[in-house]
Amino acid sequence: MNERAPTKTVHQIATAIGGRVVGDASVIIAGVASLRSAGPTDLTFIESERQREEARMSSAGCIIVPETVTWDARSLIQVKHPKLAFAQAIELFHPPKRPPQGIHPTAIIAPDTHIGEGVTIGPHVVIEAGVHIDANTILGAGVYVGEHCIIGPECIIHPRVTLYPHVRLGARVIVHAGSVLGSDGFGYVNVDGVYHKFPQIGRLIIEDDVEIGANVTIDRATLDATIIKRGTKIDNLTQVAHNVYIGEHSVLAAQVGVAGSSRIERGAVIGGQVGIADHVTIGEGAIVGAQAGIPTGKRIHPKQFVWGTPARPMSEFKVQYGSLVRLPRWKAELDELKKRVAQLEEERNKTP
Repeated sequence: MNERAPTKTVHQIATAIGGRVVGDASVIIAGVASLRSAGPTDLTFIESERQREEARMSSAGCIIVPETVTWDARSLIQVKHPKLAFAQAIELFHPPKRPPQGIHPTAIIAPDTHIGEGVTIGPHVVIEAGVHIDANTILGAGVYVGEHCIIGPECIIHPRVTLYPHVRLGARVIVHAGSVLGSDGFGYVNVDGVYHKFPQIGRLIIEDDVEIGANVTIDRATLDATIIKRGTKIDNLTQVAHNVYIGEHSVLAAQVGVAGSSRIERGAVIGGQVGIADHVTIGEGAIVGAQAGIPTGKRIHPKQFVWGTPARPMSEFKVQYGSLVRLPRWKAELDELKKRVAQLEEERNKTP
């Protein structure tokens, strides 16, 4: 059973999230809920004026709203970014739980490992030689950390994550269960039909504030470094190959595959199940729609929105897809025209 969340007044919530109260600031709030399910002691939110009528019908005790939205309600909190403010409010009622600090007796740790203050190392963790772990980082049960890895401060490494040797994580990196970081890239040399392994001796560098989902695999570089820049978010079941560069604050949704030596620039958004072939460049702020396929060497321009296989500009894709949808009707019309032409020719041939 979950522990009972602490109650807060609307005034306390507004102060914590930097909002302005409209209505009764003394209302007691005991939890958070969606707009539809919220009750008189719940906090919820809306993101735009379009949700105003739905919000007016809600039973919520308090609603976080945009700064421009107001009405005669029991309690509102006006903020600039409602969804972000609501996320911050959730933590007031459900603060992150941290396991007890210290090293579990079943952990196996090399004697030259540097362990910072406040680090938590869970059951059956294995840490090889030359590893450096900074302050307040958490390693969950069964984590494996290879030789000479560096893990920055305040990271959270969930159970069964594997870090191959020489992986470097910045500060506040979150890695979810089952992910594998720094495995060998898919590199082989074909001679006379036989594949010979090309040694993968590079590194993997993951910068600050990156979050990596469950069962993600990110390969080390062949010779230099695979690099994931700060603030990037990578969803579950994603594969990032060797020598890939992913720029700051990019987003990769679930089941994306990025082949070797591709480059994703800052702020790009890659939809679910997108396949990116090798040596592709995706420009800054570009958006690649779900299940798109990007062929080898293609360049997606900055801020361009592409979709389809092969990926092409959204405006072009819509025209082509619209034509594809009409093909059955056009075929039926063509068959009818051919039939009529054949009849006309037959009638003409019968005419003396």
